[in-house]
Amino acid sequence: MARTKKIIQQWQFLGKVHPKMLEDEAFRRCREAGITSLQSYFFWKEIEKEPGVIDFSSYDPLLEKLRKYDLKWVPFFILGPNYATPDWFKKTERSVFAKCLEHGKESKIQSIWNPFLPAAVDRYLRILSEHYRDKNILESICLGISGIWGESIYPAKGDFHENFHTHIGWWCADKYALHSFQKNILQKYGSMDKANNAWGTGFSKKEEIDFPDLRYSFSSTRQIYNLIPSFLKPVLKSAYIFLKNYSKKETDDSAFGRRWLDFVDWYASSMTSWAEFWLKTARKYFPENEIYLVCGGNGNPMLGADFSGQAKMAAKYNAGIRITNQTNYYSQNFALNRLISSACRFYGSYFTTEEGMINKPESLPMRLFDTIASGARGFYCKNIIGTGEDICSKKSFAPGIPTQGAEILSENIHFLKADEKPVVQAAIFFPNNAVTFEPAILDSVYKQYAELRDVLDFDLADENMLKDGVLKNYKFFAVLEGSPLSKTVAAQIGRWVKSGGVLISPKSADIFPGGNGGPKKIDKGYAIIYSGKGEKCLEFIKKAVYNKKKDFPWAGIPVIDEVRDRVYITRFSDKIIYYNANDFEVRKRVELEGFPLKFINIKGNSITSINL
Repeated sequence: MARTKKIIQQWQFLGKVHPKMLEDEAFRRCREAGITSLQSYFFWKEIEKEPGVIDFSSYDPLLEKLRKYDLKWVPFFILGPNYATPDWFKKTERSVFAKCLEHGKESKIQSIWNPFLPAAVDRYLRILSEHYRDKNILESICLGISGIWGESIYPAKGDFHENFHTHIGWWCADKYALHSFQKNILQKYGSMDKANNAWGTGFSKKEEIDFPDLRYSFSSTRQIYNLIPSFLKPVLKSAYIFLKNYSKKETDDSAFGRRWLDFVDWYASSMTSWAEFWLKTARKYFPENEIYLVCGGNGNPMLGADFSGQAKMAAKYNAGIRITNQTNYYSQNFALNRLISSACRFYGSYFTTEEGMINKPESLPMRLFDTIASGARGFYCKNIIGTGEDICSKKSFAPGIPTQGAEILSENIHFLKADEKPVVQAAIFFPNNAVTFEPAILDSVYKQYAELRDVLDFDLADENMLKDGVLKNYKFFAVLEGSPLSKTVAAQIGRWVKSGGVLISPKSADIFPGGNGGPKKIDKGYAIIYSGKGEKCLEFIKKAVYNKKKDFPWAGIPVIDEVRDRVYITRFSDKIIYYNANDFEVRKRVELEGFPLKFINIKGNSITSINL
């Protein structure tokens, strides 16, 4: 039997494992469903309730059962979030809580700039490796480094444990964060004079360097701001910054634009550096195991997750990403997760998927297709086997008892063949530079990705990936209207076109001069400029990439799906896999060059495939 992708079932949340989850029948049901490993939330607070007193009794009983039933373990090692950090540590001078710029208030989550935290992380991972590394029970380990749950992001909304100050914002108001920013800027520019020239500022010494336009330094503005209800402040702050700065068309070439980009780059790179410290340390203590960062969010710069940057960094340590964004709808999953999957495949790291909350059992076929189509190593689920009450959603599933998801998994597990990679020949630009200036465009960008995916399978490529040469892997590259490019990236795209690529872009992208209309030959490649927005733009991209009617002087990719019908298709070297997102049967016409005409019927909410 062919090796399958990894199927990870959540088993243990806070504290000791539920007694029902230690009964033999529960483990037999895991084996029957096709589950390969079980996950435990494993946190510092649970093993060291008192300083220096280490106790593994909350976790070791599970390992005995795993061995008996030939299952593996995925511990999620967490240190830093409130619920995972011992109370005794939080009362010491070594505890430094993250503080937000918006209100100057602390959370109960450790600051990633806390200078005492690296030693605690190193000690924690060393203790864990001494106890577990050689027990031949680990499938992989996940690292919980920050965020509410342990994700490689800054504090966000959605606190589930105790009551403390948290929201999506800029969590860098502690003194160690400011010192890091000041040091970073002087290292980047080499001198105070050069930093002042770039920013249009007049700082005289390092200690004066401050964050850009976040504290409302004008007294009249601050007075008005202080009268506004707290729940409206983040929204109005974003609006204020946008109107004050970007209505003047300030970009990364302006003084303010450079200062803002420097700030956001430092903020994101600080999280990537903290994640790298964790990965480097974990690799030292777990040299042979798969290691995953757990990352989430939607790409909002306030969350600090540079998706492609973290994927690239993880590859240095033969590590991967667990992306926690899966919803109940494939179009949403695709939009939120495709940048991570594209980056991991490009840089040579790996990834698994995870449902953000407990998804509906009926959405499991979609989640499986998402895992297959993105090239993931596997997926993590919370309710193939019930685990009792979910601490976030408060939904309850009988512990140790299979849900409807177990039956659905068994019916579809033959699709989950390990190491298969999708064949993707087109990429779309992800405008991370523009998102830095205005995160609100994410909604529009993701909506366009979701709509285009109905008729075309494509990857995403951001500016980091373009600078690293990702376009060599694609025949077509498209830029959506409203996705501005930096000059450096535009030049990179231009060189790729000259080497034989096909660029589809709006006039505003300004990569090659020329009006609307037909394609322009550029050395070995082509560039074509389209007009229109929204649906008109997406239809043109589809038409140009497939080139079904030979309207353009290039060979299109095989037309595996050009009908907007909520049936999603991904091609592999030897087959095509379909997912029908409708709740009714859809008949598809398969007409590929060199392949006999064929019709297939796909049941509602199901996966099917045909061999080529």
